[in-house]
Amino acid sequence: MNGNPKNCGSGVWASGAGGPQEAMEAVQNALPVRLIATTRRDLKTCRPEDDLERTVGENEQREAPFDHLPVVEVAEDGQEEIVGLIDLTPFRSDRNPKGESPRGTVKDRMRALSEDVLIGADAGILDFVRTADRHPCRLVVSGSEISGLVTLSDLQKLPVRAALFAAVTLLEMTMADAIRREFDGSNEWTKRLSDNRQSKFRDKVSQSSDDDGFIEDLLFTDFCEKRTIIHKSQLFEWSKTAFKTEVEEVEKLRNKLVHANDYASTPAVAARVCETVRSIGRWVSRLTRWLSEAKGGATGGSA
Repeated sequence: MNGNPKNCGSGVWASGAGGPQEAMEAVQNALPVRLIATTRRDLKTCRPEDDLERTVGENEQREAPFDHLPVVEVAEDGQEEIVGLIDLTPFRSDRNPKGESPRGTVKDRMRALSEDVLIGADAGILDFVRTADRHPCRLVVSGSEISGLVTLSDLQKLPVRAALFAAVTLLEMTMADAIRREFDGSNEWTKRLSDNRQSKFRDKVSQSSDDDGFIEDLLFTDFCEKRTIIHKSQLFEWSKTAFKTEVEEVEKLRNKLVHANDYASTPAVAARVCETVRSIGRWVSRLTRWLSEAKGGATGGSA
């Protein structure tokens, strides 16, 4: 799927046997958290009794300092057992130039194990992304053991890119379904596009006809055009301002994903990705229900 930030990107999707939700579930199952987790054998750890200042200093000396460290104790069988996590971000000089002064031991600042810091190895990547800004470090559980760790910084990894693109695609397909319900087979939705966009749309349809194409006309519209068609509906039930603002953020993320740009290169930017994923979920849920009982509706109107 090609795209261009200036023209909003292509939005041509072929029909399939399964619906968008079924396809998304399949993607979730195919892209579990374990694909982006750091394995347990590669984890750097500390102990509850370790001096906090020394632990922070050693972390600062690393080429790539960590935000969090698992805290381990030696069990009776001699094996290390993870008992908690410590957040080192308040002490990192590159994050907090006037950060806290580390005093006491790791135990004084560590967070004990709880549901908030655990996630299943087979959980979908998007399950992690939805709350990664609120819970930026999770211990990955496989069976009865902690098998690794996943953090907010892992959002730049390739499997996350694939999961995010699938989520954006789901929203675009859901918008198309909503437009079909409102216009009930009619192409009157084209009247909501600008003259320039209508002309480009007709060119695409004409080219497809010349090539013996059999794709539905609506599927020749770009992501931003579907957004515009829905935004101008007189039947829209929610805040049009919120819809436009949030879906434009989805489109910005989409363009970065398409063009292989950094989309989560800092904690602040990564946190915005998490919010965007939550908004995708909200609008997919709303638009799936929208006009689902009473098909058809107004074919005109504006914001």
